[in-house]
Amino acid sequence: MLEIDLAVQTEAIRNILARHGIRPALALLNDRTPFRYTGLYKLIGVTMHAVHVFDRQSEYRTWLKAVPLDSSFCALAMREGEFVTRHASADPRLTHRRPLAGMVESYCGHVLRRGDGTPWGTLIHFDLEPRSIAEGEVVFLKSVVPLFLDYLD
Repeated sequence: MLEIDLAVQTEAIRNILARHGIRPALALLNDRTPFRYTGLYKLIGVTMHAVHVFDRQSEYRTWLKAVPLDSSFCALAMREGEFVTRHASADPRLTHRRPLAGMVESYCGHVLRRGDGTPWGTLIHFDLEPRSIAEGEVVFLKSVVPLFLDYLD
């Protein structure tokens, strides 16, 4: 079995951020998954605002811009530190809570916290279709989340 050095991969994300910025780093993270979107959503008041979103299909979607926190999977990620659902409409944990019903079907997100511990927002993969993500990729995403904070306001 091929051994993958996460330290080398983390350094690749760090270098992309430093040399090319956030969008190319999100594209690299997106390329590691089957998800259509990878983005950074910032918490402003009670709304999650898309500050950077990479769309694999390069289409512009206005509904990506802002989502009420209580209508988003980001609320779950922020409360728990991370949240993953591969098929939201079939997820028994979401029987009574279906944020973005009919729009976002799969989600993998981690909270971004400032140095003082307050939440900045979330780094997420999401899609309109059911998608799976390897557990190792969830761990990797969590490990690179802090790298983005130096490039955000």
